[in-house]
Amino acid sequence: MTFTFPSPPRFASLAARICAATLLTVTPAFANHPGENLNQAMADKEAAFEPIAAREVPEVEWAEPDGATGFLDAMRGKITVLSFAPDTCGSPCDTQQEQLAKTLSALNASAMREMVVFVTLRNTASAPPAEQNWTSAQLSDADRLGDTVNAFASVSVRNEEAPMVHLLNREGAQVGIFHGADFKPTNLVLYINGLTHQRPHAEPGFWQRITGWFR
Repeated sequence: MTFTFPSPPRFASLAARICAATLLTVTPAFANHPGENLNQAMADKEAAFEPIAAREVPEVEWAEPDGATGFLDAMRGKITVLSFAPDTCGSPCDTQQEQLAKTLSALNASAMREMVVFVTLRNTASAPPAEQNWTSAQLSDADRLGDTVNAFASVSVRNEEAPMVHLLNREGAQVGIFHGADFKPTNLVLYINGLTHQRPHAEPGFWQRITGWFR
């Protein structure tokens, strides 16, 4: 199965409209960057969003078009939007990828371009997306794509078969899931924007470790 991703010119005007709509529809909570309450704020706003407690994710490797190996862990420091598009998925994954294309076009028309990377993993090679910060690649061990999908989906408590979009914060932890393709791209933009404003948890210093023993 061949997946094609929309080129930037097709979505140029749409991206501008999405960005404008985002600014007009921001709720007070998002306008003030909800921080630790980000997941609840998005759950109240978007039915397709499932909040989860931040958790470490398994290491994932894929084959880059130039033959190099890509690593999920190498994406730390940026917000990672991870999706899977197995050959057997068909229309549900196609539609979801179209929603992600709209989202990324909007993000790339803003200052968040350098803060976000999209990764779509498959079990067969595909043409690279037009957006430079979108990796679409074959899993290094293509036969284990199903196991990898299940490893990320296992945290979900929803009994749904729709493909999932997994959000990883700058520390590489999985923090939220967007289900299917019915989510509004503007809401995914808002959620990513909220993640970019969250401060990474710093490692405790020597004095903090010492005083922590007496608490």
